[in-house]
Amino acid sequence: MQRCSMTEILNSANLLPFERQHIQFLVSLLKKQYAKRLVVRFHPLFADSPQEALAKMQDGIFVLTCPQIQSDFVFTCENGGKGLFGGQKRVFKVFIGDLELDDFTAANTFKSFGIATTSVNNIFRNEGLLSGAV
Repeated sequence: MQRCSMTEILNSANLLPFERQHIQFLVSLLKKQYAKRLVVRFHPLFADSPQEALAKMQDGIFVLTCPQIQSDFVFTCENGGKGLFGGQKRVFKVFIGDLELDDFTAANTFKSFGIATTSVNNIFRNEGLLSGAV
């Protein structure tokens, strides 16, 4: 698998801001994960506070850390072209790795933000930390 740094992710991305509905969905998901005792939070090297991280989502990127599975996740919102009626399409890319080591691997690309963010739960499920749906 190809390894990349945060700089390489940013240089190759055609970023768009996350929309309000994406931010609301993410906040709701983080609360549900917390209720299930899953430790998923914004990476402190990415932002000093949750409010700052949510504000940085306007740049089209955010980083989550999951210490229980010893992984960090970079999410990008990127230009997916124009739709049939001229509307902006978005794709959401996920990279897994370690922000402190600046070492990531591309995990997947999704057309749905909800599926992109809940994909982290599959790793928790694989590690036996989650059963059912969050």
